[in-house]
Amino acid sequence: MIEAVSVSSDHLALLEIKSEITLDPKGALTSWNDSLPFCRWSGVTCGHRHQRVTMLDLQDLGLVGSLSPYLGNMSFLRYINFSSNQLHGSIPPEISRLYRLQVLSLSKNSFSGKIPANIFNCSKLSFINLQLNKLSGKIPNAFNSKSMITVLALDRNHLTGWIPQSIGNLTSLENLSLHDCHLEGSIPDSFSQLKNLRKIGLGENGLVGAFPSFMFNLSMLEILSFPDTQLQGSLPSNLCLSQPHLTWIGLGGNHFNGFLPPSISNCSQLEILELPENYLKGEIAVDFGRLQHLTSLSLGDNNFGSKDLDDMNFFPSLSNCSNLEMMDISFNQLGGVLPNSLGNLSSKLWYLGMNSNYLSGSIPSSIGNLLGLTTFSLNENNFTGLIPESIGKLQNLQELYLLDNHFSGVIPRSMGNLLLVHLCHFKVGRNLCQTLPPFAES
Repeated sequence: MIEAVSVSSDHLALLEIKSEITLDPKGALTSWNDSLPFCRWSGVTCGHRHQRVTMLDLQDLGLVGSLSPYLGNMSFLRYINFSSNQLHGSIPPEISRLYRLQVLSLSKNSFSGKIPANIFNCSKLSFINLQLNKLSGKIPNAFNSKSMITVLALDRNHLTGWIPQSIGNLTSLENLSLHDCHLEGSIPDSFSQLKNLRKIGLGENGLVGAFPSFMFNLSMLEILSFPDTQLQGSLPSNLCLSQPHLTWIGLGGNHFNGFLPPSISNCSQLEILELPENYLKGEIAVDFGRLQHLTSLSLGDNNFGSKDLDDMNFFPSLSNCSNLEMMDISFNQLGGVLPNSLGNLSSKLWYLGMNSNYLSGSIPSSIGNLLGLTTFSLNENNFTGLIPESIGKLQNLQELYLLDNHFSGVIPRSMGNLLLVHLCHFKVGRNLCQTLPPFAES
């Protein structure tokens, strides 16, 4: 009798959940009626032994409505996924009753109000994804050391306040995403306890203070993403020596200063290195040839270089980066000439930005080897000589910026092969160049 009552409770709870859905454009809940046992309803999975609901998977169905508090009555639930719908209202605190719950995914909806602190009391909960909602208020300071949470994603909500120290109690945590949550304050010291952390994203927040050095000692880290905050300090000289798994370093749009550590070349798995819009300076002394997996290199808008001829010594090592797709070293103080090894860069390279530096000499004719280029920017440098005919081989080129240099001669007729090129004007001596021939007008 007790079991029958429990089964009936699941049935009633499902009907209550359906009653809160005001629009079901794909007819996902049409099977939720008495013509079928509820364990055969769409999106519902039951356990074989007790015929109790264990999984509720209703993601990406366009459902409109709210989430019924009766959800908390299905005590055998282990998995809840309502992501990618149009649900609104608050997250029912009754979810905290589900002591078997392991996965809670409510992302990409319009849930509002505060995050119920008591849901973190579900002792078996390992995956929480509430990203891309309209949740507000502070992140509850309610994480305890007995928690089994491995994934906590709260990014792109309207949260406020500081990052709670108690997150450091989540010693099983592997993925923490608090990107674009309007958070303030500093990164808690308790994060040093997150020894299993693999991915952390705290970008686009109002974080301040020095970037904690212990972040560079978390040996399991794969993704370190803190763009567009207000963090400061220098990068450690031993960066990557104790983090062999790093694939992504994203620290752009901060206030980092000092030098780019040559030790970065030890990050043999690195795919993305993004450090633009900081105050980094000095020589780029990284041996990029050891970064075989590098796809994106963004060092623009810093103070690299000293307007010296040796500033481009790092460039030949990029020839070994066969997966490189995007490279930006613009808005620095890099001097020197472009070596002929320019043409040895990856065939996958589609963006190459070197504008607003102090580069001189001529453009190597080997540029014609980079057949994948769609954007090539060299404006505001000190280039001289002829524009090479080989540029006409770049059939995928859409944007070519060469203005404010000192090129001479005529525009190569081979550039008539290009479909869309934004050339603007060339500076020849003190005069602006002749009008572009009709075939190359932008």
